[in-house]
Amino acid sequence: MPLLKVQLNHPGNEKPFSIGKGYHNIDGLLIREWNNDEVHYRKFIRNEGEYLTSLNKQPIKDKLLFWGEWEGNSVFYPNNNLKNRPNGIHVPFHSNINIGNQNTDPYIYGDFFKYATCSQTGELVNLLPGSMILFGTTKDIGFELDTVFIVKKFESAYSVFSNAGTNYSPVYIEETLKQLAETYMGPVPSLNKRLYHSQSWWDNNEYFSFVPCKLDDNKGFQKALLPIPPMAKQKVGHPYQHLNQVSHITLWNFIVDEVLTQGFCLGVKFTEPILNDKILNGMIFIKSLTNAKCGADSKKITPKKSC
Repeated sequence: MPLLKVQLNHPGNEKPFSIGKGYHNIDGLLIREWNNDEVHYRKFIRNEGEYLTSLNKQPIKDKLLFWGEWEGNSVFYPNNNLKNRPNGIHVPFHSNINIGNQNTDPYIYGDFFKYATCSQTGELVNLLPGSMILFGTTKDIGFELDTVFIVKKFESAYSVFSNAGTNYSPVYIEETLKQLAETYMGPVPSLNKRLYHSQSWWDNNEYFSFVPCKLDDNKGFQKALLPIPPMAKQKVGHPYQHLNQVSHITLWNFIVDEVLTQGFCLGVKFTEPILNDKILNGMIFIKSLTNAKCGADSKKITPKKSC
């Protein structure tokens, strides 16, 4: 079976900023609560991480800005210019006080990226090491790229269930695995889903996972844009394999060149958000069980194909 190169289209919109509709003012601090809507969102995120400015340099650690997924809680700093994205900057944190319905996937935080469920059917449950997944959003102007995921290895859902997720951090377990209880945490785990681990720069500095990012200057920017073609237009939630005319290394180098030429750096590692219950000041938000997450059958909710 050849290495697959998958363009995985997922929702790319931000949650509109409106106090009382997913955003709260707590003692003068704006909080974007854990996502309980039926759809996933992307956030413009500030987080510490390590990045490259070219392929022949070593990673540098600093505060970074990037587009990504974090469905958990975040401190929100709105952008006064509401005409253009982003509508503000999110600083993610984890809290046991307010746990919502949606899961974060792909999860780029920690020592390696993780991919657990999004559109994982068919050949995506049989990816070989070295396979490439391009997470992003199709627009008329091109494919808005947020994550390049190179597969290193995987752990089966049954294995995760059997060891109660002990191979992962408590934050990842609560932000993602417990949100996917029907797949990973029992009582009957999936027989075919895989929790993929990414290949990092430290594994192979010539072919690795990364996120387009920039140094934190408190300014917003659009996502990295890959042209159509070679990318293709596609529906949300429909992985599309159409890049067989080029080798995985050739395609990866093309994407790297596009990202660097557009003024981005290559984010290769991101510090995992910390547990911080104090920031919510004891406030517990009411979540509606009518709002589904992907694979929400454990709560007897009709799942939405929105991841």
